[in-house]
Amino acid sequence: EPGKFMWTREESLSSVISTEMVDLPVSKIMAKMEDEFGVEGCVSLCIYIYVCVYVLCDVFFIIFIDDGDDDDNDTLDETYLTRDEFNLHKLIIAVTSAGKIFGIDSNSGKNIWKIYVEDLSPYKVMSGQHVLPLFVQRSSSHFPHQPLCTVIGRSKATGKSMIFSFHPISGTPTTYESSSSEDTPPSTSSSLRGNLLPYKVTNAIMLAQFDVHFLHPLLLIDDQNKVHVVPSSAFEQVRKLSSSLFTFIADGAKGSVDGFRLVPARDGLWAQSTWSVDVGASGQTISAVYSKHPNEHVHSIGIVLEDRSVLYKYLNPNLIVVVTEGEDAEQKETLQKGVFSVHLIDGVTGDLIFHCVHRKARGPVNLIHSENWIVYSYWNQKHRRNELAVLELYEGERQSNASAFSSLHHPPQPIVMRQAYIFPSHITTLGVSMTEKGLTNKEILFAMESGSILGLPKVFIDPRRPEVVSPESREEGLIPYMPELPKPADRIINYYQLVHDIRHIKTAPSGLESTSLVFCFGLDLFFTRVTPSKMFDVLKEDFDYFFISSVLIGMIVVSIVSQKLAQRKLLHRAWK
Repeated sequence: EPGKFMWTREESLSSVISTEMVDLPVSKIMAKMEDEFGVEGCVSLCIYIYVCVYVLCDVFFIIFIDDGDDDDNDTLDETYLTRDEFNLHKLIIAVTSAGKIFGIDSNSGKNIWKIYVEDLSPYKVMSGQHVLPLFVQRSSSHFPHQPLCTVIGRSKATGKSMIFSFHPISGTPTTYESSSSEDTPPSTSSSLRGNLLPYKVTNAIMLAQFDVHFLHPLLLIDDQNKVHVVPSSAFEQVRKLSSSLFTFIADGAKGSVDGFRLVPARDGLWAQSTWSVDVGASGQTISAVYSKHPNEHVHSIGIVLEDRSVLYKYLNPNLIVVVTEGEDAEQKETLQKGVFSVHLIDGVTGDLIFHCVHRKARGPVNLIHSENWIVYSYWNQKHRRNELAVLELYEGERQSNASAFSSLHHPPQPIVMRQAYIFPSHITTLGVSMTEKGLTNKEILFAMESGSILGLPKVFIDPRRPEVVSPESREEGLIPYMPELPKPADRIINYYQLVHDIRHIKTAPSGLESTSLVFCFGLDLFFTRVTPSKMFDVLKEDFDYFFISSVLIGMIVVSIVSQKLAQRKLLHRAWK
């Protein structure tokens, strides 16, 4: 309309390359309770009584005394930036290749805040991909410590490495010293510059352990293989853990993967080379490297077979998947020269766990790595169709170590089961659902070129699917093998809303075990929830509370009356 904006969109949101879903902070009442009653040495019953009294007084104050003259910022915080009961409401942190960072509300899709870091640009890695590593060093779960996010990038002007830290809820730039303060002012939009580093970063790692301030340290390895710890106050902690810290660097041009271990010295920490694997045979180059999600939980360590024995999964947390692509030198007289290889390598020892080659096939290879299985898609040049392959790794009917997995103890070679399928559409990227405890069945997410997002249960992509179903396999829940995978319309999670040019699918757990949060980004943005095993942990909306309560109260009354009658009957029998 004349003089009015009907809609606006940030142009840089079409170039998102890194995302994280951050938990929102708790409400003010819960934060006050954490501050006042989170004291060690108190009796649990006393704390419970104090909390009940505090909540009643606070509710009385809000209803009868508070005049409600809060400012707009408080209203915004209470409406948008407060954690809900099931932790379904998140704040999506999106980093774009233009150097702009957004805080997007998952419920409404609004940009809560945005920051433009003028000198920030991404790194260019294998196959021309651009990356801007984003790390959530501290979440909102450690009150009164403020959450903290960090982006590692490159300077546009000088080409040097730079670091930028900010408060993920308000979007305020911060430092490691000020991130422990309790109050942080909100931010709307600003143009800032990051901190230049005096060294060139070649690898960035965030430790799973945190320091006394609940902050996960960052390990930055420079081109001289020296390790820098951010923040520097966690250096001694990292030094003590250095004997158990390993990393690797993949060189796409050379086609090699080099492993390193951390070695303490007088002048600091250094990354010492321990192994090297050349995967670029026949002129192939590394196109991508995949590892498991660091926060993924595996509930079941095996599957029960028809004879009631257990087939244990090969759950190697250090397993990485390296994909190499190139042209087949043996196919000189044909146009079908494409070839790619899949390498499974132990990231600690460099052992080659498994290797397979696909000839007369080319990429782009889209791959997901979860639990003990790998699923990847590719283009079959010979049959001119999209295909999907699955690899599953098992230890066998005996488990090597039931307590903890260690790559240094030389675990046995896994049993590899594999199968291939025909997919009826072109796939742009793959994703997999993730829940808090890993109890829910996995669902594979397919982003198709048509703009639809398909969710298929993992049971459809199982290498153990038999061609002829026997009573034993039917008892295990296996379905018969069919080359073509189905594409049911009721499995399209974005319904009629087409999402174009999806480059990545980000999933995150919620407070409900049955629900996984899905964020798809590319040219368009799309957010939704998926429930692979239905809503088994939430009561339905039409649940009859009155009927259940009446039955429960009736059963209690009947049990008390019957108990009295039984005692009276025993008393009369004793007097006879």
